[in-house]
Amino acid sequence: MGGEVTRAVIGAGLMGHGIALVMAKQPGAVWLCDLSAEVLVQAQERMHRSLEQLARFRLVEEVDEILARIRTTTDLAEAVGEARLVVEAVPEDLALKQKLFAELERLAPADAILATNSSGLPIAESASDVQSGWRVVGSHFFLPAQIMPLVEVSRGPETSEETMQWTYDHWRSCGKEPIRIERDIPGYVANRMQGALVREATSLLAQGVASAEDIDKAVRMGFGLRFLVSGPLEQRDLGGLDLHLALAGELWPHLDCSSGPFAMVREKVERGELGLKTGQGFYDWSGQDEEGVRNEKDEALLKLLALLDR
Repeated sequence: MGGEVTRAVIGAGLMGHGIALVMAKQPGAVWLCDLSAEVLVQAQERMHRSLEQLARFRLVEEVDEILARIRTTTDLAEAVGEARLVVEAVPEDLALKQKLFAELERLAPADAILATNSSGLPIAESASDVQSGWRVVGSHFFLPAQIMPLVEVSRGPETSEETMQWTYDHWRSCGKEPIRIERDIPGYVANRMQGALVREATSLLAQGVASAEDIDKAVRMGFGLRFLVSGPLEQRDLGGLDLHLALAGELWPHLDCSSGPFAMVREKVERGELGLKTGQGFYDWSGQDEEGVRNEKDEALLKLLALLDR
């Protein structure tokens, strides 16, 4: 039940509203903390909807019992006073994170693990004012976090092996799929690989090589399906490293290596074409309900996840 409670809170909390997720020492108890009571009400509503959706796919049970174990507060001291694990999810503002980590070190028990959900800011910088750096660790989730299994457990320069292993084991016990990141680098692993793919996809679109729809289809209906059973390195082994060496020598010199976003994307942002939320982006979303589109995508992910769980 503790894992299901955590899954629910993760989904509600990691949405960029400055919410902290706190696992109390009491088994199965979770606190959700934010400066805004209104945000906490919205989070509770989102948790209820997410749990009902997960229950329809038989990925959780006892929705009401799970919700009963989740407590909310605007008082950080109350939230972390008996914490075993604290996960901060405030906006990607370095000064804000540094201030929060200093407060967490002062307010939380001396043995509580302090985790960050950031993948863009180095752990060393976010926790620069923390004296007990051994207990600071990265715990980076992927949206929608209540659905996506992956958690990147990342080592900071002072993170102890005990902290790394406890955090890894904890997320695994919650039904997540953790991986260990042994160096504190921007983007960790998953976002760096995703960033490389998005850069090449955007480059192909900017060059007029193919439409956005066809570029996406190449991923979804092509090599993307293989990623469900074999990652990129295992696929190279399956195909043979000799073949990989020959192909890389021919292809890699032609891959995009731009050091920043493309002018095409900057121009879209300047025009207010931000994607689904404004009705225009790489795709035309005009007339479509944002919540409905996101729910449809979540449903598709859940169907896949339900099949994989079997």
